[in-house]
Amino acid sequence: MNQAEDPTPSHNPMHRVLGNFWILIRGRGAAAVMAFAATALMARSLGPAEFGLVVLMHTYVMLIRALLDFGTADAIVRFGMPAHDASDNQTLGKLIKVCRRIDKQASIVAALLAWLVAPFAGPAIGMDPKHVMLLMAYSAILLTPGAGSAAGLLRLNDRFDIGGRQMTIAPTIRFLGVLIAWGLAAPLEIFAAIWGAAYVAENVYLLWQAKHKYRKQINQTLAEGSLKNASLKDFDGLRHFIWVTYWQSNIDLLPKHFTTLLVGHLLGPAEAGLLRLAREIASALSRPALLIRQVVFTDLTRAWNEGSSAFDVVAYRTALLGGALGMVFVALSYFFGEYLLASLLGTQFIAAKGVLTLMLLAATLDLASSPLLSGLYAMGHAMKTLRITMASTAIYLLMFVLLTRQFGLIGAGLAATAGAALTLIGMVMLMRSNKRAA
Repeated sequence: MNQAEDPTPSHNPMHRVLGNFWILIRGRGAAAVMAFAATALMARSLGPAEFGLVVLMHTYVMLIRALLDFGTADAIVRFGMPAHDASDNQTLGKLIKVCRRIDKQASIVAALLAWLVAPFAGPAIGMDPKHVMLLMAYSAILLTPGAGSAAGLLRLNDRFDIGGRQMTIAPTIRFLGVLIAWGLAAPLEIFAAIWGAAYVAENVYLLWQAKHKYRKQINQTLAEGSLKNASLKDFDGLRHFIWVTYWQSNIDLLPKHFTTLLVGHLLGPAEAGLLRLAREIASALSRPALLIRQVVFTDLTRAWNEGSSAFDVVAYRTALLGGALGMVFVALSYFFGEYLLASLLGTQFIAAKGVLTLMLLAATLDLASSPLLSGLYAMGHAMKTLRITMASTAIYLLMFVLLTRQFGLIGAGLAATAGAALTLIGMVMLMRSNKRAA
């Protein structure tokens, strides 16, 4: 029997979590190397200023995408788990139908919004009319339907192997495309097209895989048209959960995108490019933080529903392991960051060394927070978690503006670290207080 199609649950909760995480991280490891190679090669080819313009272009589009991301993946796991475990395909099919509809409508609105706002946003972040036109064209990649519901269905079925493969698609396309563009001394527009095509390709792959799984598992067992009238009202608490996860995902992602654009506005495209480089390297930790959240949420939800002691084991041990791993990267950056940047990117990028170390420290704190956030969601404290992240994000953004104006890029790193620390402290306190109340 194919293990990927019919995964056998492990009796040890940490073995199960680490097994699923390993499936994803194998793909992410190769992807991270190619993603950094593509970014480094593009930076060398274009130089700090033009590289910064491509970064600002992609960041702007991803900011609009994040503004209309309603967290349908988490909704499918949270509300689909009981139906999935009970083989209730009718209920699960309705849930997926509702979430798919949300994803499609959000994609259309996002593309239109990005196109309309581009003429105003472009000049504010240092773009001339030619680059504004390119930014408007680049916004078309948002017409690709969001893959949130697709990711949720695959996670529900423990198909983390598909997620692992999906993570390699965009970095591979970017690396090969940038390599060819570099050899041909291609202009900025070609590099931007490669970046956009990679985003579309990885989303299409995940949508295709989820569609195949849906047809095989659910659609064949249901009467045609039986899901036509599915709506949010069919699920008690779904609308509230989606609303809360919408704000949670925005608070998680928007500051990262928004602050890159803000650096472009305050310091210029070249400095925005340096911040993006630091974030790209720090993604060696920040992306696993997202993977951990995806992996443990399924197990924590099941453990909490069953009243299992595995809940504490998974939540706290995963947080400690993530924090310990992250500190290794922080130490490497502190002692060898300057040499690494000069060797891989050139001496003009050494200025990113200080902010790189701080961004890695912030990513380490995020890595430790990820399983705790999933645990609080599983416990039913999504709103309380949202309040914590809202408060820490507000403080972070205020500090970002003040410190970046005062200290430049180092200020941006200090603000990111402070914001991540506040979030971690708040989640630990909330987890412990509700554990005592239980």
